[in-house]
Amino acid sequence: MAKHQLSQQEIDSIFSAATGTHQSADAAAAPYDFRRLDRIPKSQVSAIHFLHEAFVRSLSSSLTVYLRSFVSGSLISVEQLPYSDFAEALPTPTCMVYVKMEPYEGHALIEVSPTLISPILDLILGGDGKVTTELDREITEVEKNLLEGFFQIVTHDLRETWRPVVAVSFAASAIETSVQLSGRFVPTEAVVAIAMEIRIGEIIGMVNLAIPSITLKTMGQKFEQQWATHKSENPAAELAIKQALARSLQVTVECEHSGATITLKDLLALSIGDIFTLRPGLDETVNILVNETPKFKGLLAVSPNNSRTVVLE
Repeated sequence: MAKHQLSQQEIDSIFSAATGTHQSADAAAAPYDFRRLDRIPKSQVSAIHFLHEAFVRSLSSSLTVYLRSFVSGSLISVEQLPYSDFAEALPTPTCMVYVKMEPYEGHALIEVSPTLISPILDLILGGDGKVTTELDREITEVEKNLLEGFFQIVTHDLRETWRPVVAVSFAASAIETSVQLSGRFVPTEAVVAIAMEIRIGEIIGMVNLAIPSITLKTMGQKFEQQWATHKSENPAAELAIKQALARSLQVTVECEHSGATITLKDLLALSIGDIFTLRPGLDETVNILVNETPKFKGLLAVSPNNSRTVVLE
């Protein structure tokens, strides 16, 4: 009996028939997006999200001192997208600064919305920051010089926030007004866009930070280690430590007996040695204050050793 060796096509046909599937010879190939070469994993994006929550808190405190006005903020989003998409979402003109990330190559980009620029400049010049008019023009060279101190605060807090993860020296290199004219980013380059909402007094605006994904990818291992450490923390143990520390804290407890009245004539005639008469009796309710905040009510009493005490109601 002559032997017959099956061809690869015949073998594929047998397996297709056995599994009930049929391969299409003209099946369309899925396109490969070469822009994804510099993308970072979701776990690293999560670590960056956690890191910049701390950055927003630190920046709010620093700007409150620097601008002499209450500043608060919150992290809105952290996402990975092409630089062209990030740039299209920004207003023009705007105020942005390119930031060196030594010893790593490339630049980060910090953009401050025009809504915030006017109150920031007003506060720097000694005003009250209650400027509701949005800056709808390009900032001048004089205004750029005034904003250098502001951006130094931002880059300093970035550097300190990142220090536990990786040592990066953030330093402002140039202030510009048009994102589209940037020559430091390729439109298809992937960036991690970090959106933060900042409130200065009653004025709210956005601060956006864009970091090249390829730069973050080189820090990947350190970010993974930091995120793993954060996830492994025991919330119950942390709460127990806080409670143990809180037990030794000292607070001021005071008793306040109020309600006595006096005429304006008698008040103006007061002199050293005069005596006030409070409400008679020890059955009057008094307020008990903890750190100057009313917390309890009680009754005045006299202990066996003739010292004044308060019985909590």
